[in-house]
Amino acid sequence: MRQGRVAEGEAFLRFKGDLSSSNPNQWDLSAYRVKFTHHPASGSGWCIYPTYDFTHCVIDSIENVTHSLCTLEFESRQAADGSYYWLLEKLGMYKPQTWEYARLNIAYTVLSKRRLNTLVMKKHVEGWDDPRLLTLAGLRRRGYSSETINKFCEQIGVTRADSVLTNYE
Repeated sequence: MRQGRVAEGEAFLRFKGDLSSSNPNQWDLSAYRVKFTHHPASGSGWCIYPTYDFTHCVIDSIENVTHSLCTLEFESRQAADGSYYWLLEKLGMYKPQTWEYARLNIAYTVLSKRRLNTLVMKKHVEGWDDPRLLTLAGLRRRGYSSETINKFCEQIGVTRADSVLTNYE
C-alpha cells in the first residue's frame, strides 16, 4: 500500500474484527485506505491515510478531550461495545466521554462539509468566509457577532430528534 501499487478503493488495512459482537461496527474495522491526494502537511510522500474510525478516538485521547461530541450516525461506533472504546482499550489510552446529538438541518442551506469543500475548492464561492455560506467565518463576515451566534445556538438547543429549521416568510 505504501508504495502506491494498489489503486484507490482496492485495498484497506483492517483490524481483526469480532464477528460474534452484537455491534456490527466491530465486524470489519478499517484502519487505513489508499488515497492518491496531496496532503497539506506531508505533501505527496504518502498514499495511505488513516480512516476516521481509526483516528477519531486516538486524536481525542492524545488531545485529552473530555467530551467527544458527534452526530447520531456515529452512535454505534461510540457505544460501550463500539470501535471507539475498543481501540482505546487495546492501545491502553485515555477514554473521553462520548455524546451524540442529532444534526440540525436548515432548509435551503448547504451544511455538508464535503459539499462546502467542493464549493470552496471549485471556486464557486470566495472561500470558507464567503458570506453566502453558513460557516462561522461566513456568518462573522456577514456581520454576526460571536455573541449572536452563541445566543442562536443556546435558543435552538441540542437534541437527539431530527430537526429542520425553515423560514416560510
